[in-house]
Amino acid sequence: MQRRSRNKHVRLVEFIFRNEIEIWEAVEKERSIGTGKMGGASSGHVHISDPTANEAIRNVGELRCVFIRNGVKIDWPERWLRIIDAVRDWCEPNVLKREILRRRYSGESWVKTCADIKVSPDKHLSESKYHRVVGQICTFAVQCAAQMQVIKIF
Repeated sequence: MQRRSRNKHVRLVEFIFRNEIEIWEAVEKERSIGTGKMGGASSGHVHISDPTANEAIRNVGELRCVFIRNGVKIDWPERWLRIIDAVRDWCEPNVLKREILRRRYSGESWVKTCADIKVSPDKHLSESKYHRVVGQICTFAVQCAAQMQVIKIF
């Protein structure tokens, strides 16, 4: 069982990381849905019957939201996916951060992670070091989310 943070932004970031695949699938599904004809109302809107143009117009803008399992709504899913990529890029040079990120959000317990990762030939990763690194990762992810304007700090 993973620790649950008291910070709502950290909980949201961790939820997004744990459900990344579902968010990707929901975005792909939403993008693939054809909308048919556009416009054509008597109010002077242009009628576009070209399916290629319709698809291009639909794919230019960001998705406002998608729904994943049990009707959970994810606002700005493509921004969240860019945040996940930014966090992975940030963790990439550091082997410990990269491993903890991969293992934590694939569902592995911190006990197993600490037992599997050796920081020296005869010493395993400590619980405090594990949670300190997770805190650093979550802090960076929250900062990215604030920068991308998907969460409000104040």
